[in-house]
Amino acid sequence: MLCLLMALEQGHNVKAVFNDTKWEHPITYRYLDYLRSKLGIEIHTTCGYITSKGEVAEGVEDLVRIVGRFPFGLGRFCTSKLKQEALKSYYRTKLHNGYTKYEIWYGMRSAESQQRSNKYSGFDREELYEMGELFSNLWPNFMASCLMAKLPIVDMSTEQVFKEIKNRGIEYNPLYDEGTNDRVGCYPCLLAGKKVQEAIFSTEVGKERLKIIKQLEIDIGQKYEMFDTGQDTCSLCKM
Repeated sequence: MLCLLMALEQGHNVKAVFNDTKWEHPITYRYLDYLRSKLGIEIHTTCGYITSKGEVAEGVEDLVRIVGRFPFGLGRFCTSKLKQEALKSYYRTKLHNGYTKYEIWYGMRSAESQQRSNKYSGFDREELYEMGELFSNLWPNFMASCLMAKLPIVDMSTEQVFKEIKNRGIEYNPLYDEGTNDRVGCYPCLLAGKKVQEAIFSTEVGKERLKIIKQLEIDIGQKYEMFDTGQDTCSLCKM
């Protein structure tokens, strides 16, 4: 969000792109409509992933059924397929012509998690980086040759981000006020910790998502383990 505002105020020709996993909270979708109206811009969406066999996964539910399992620590296929691959597909089909140069502004912050701190500490918010410096082997050379990456808020704290958004007269996503998680995105992230997921599953939308997860368990014949339970039995069965 803040990256978008910064890019607009610096006068860039901005293509705003939202990775839609079909697993977002309804509040987030309404917030996107608010931004479109408030900022007077088009927000493009990526949606879905097509496998090498031609199977179409429009979102998280479809992808879990196709893969036949839930995402796991070393198998974050939800992110790789519905975000990374989806963005590559959008760029390849909508923008890439072999010579026009683009910058991709990412909103990752080193303070978001220990993993991101390990990966992004030391990056300069003012610098432009080759795609391979951030995502090795993710972008093929023919696409990466026209792309550079920037991390405009990489060293900002959560408090700084909210302050900068407020200073620009823009509302932040109201989902933050729910208090179930300090980050918004997939609801719930299937790799979030047990504490976060239990808080989400206590909400009305969370209860509906829990029903979907339980149906997915039946469809794929696999129990869903909350990311950090460390147990041999399915935590959902106790809820």
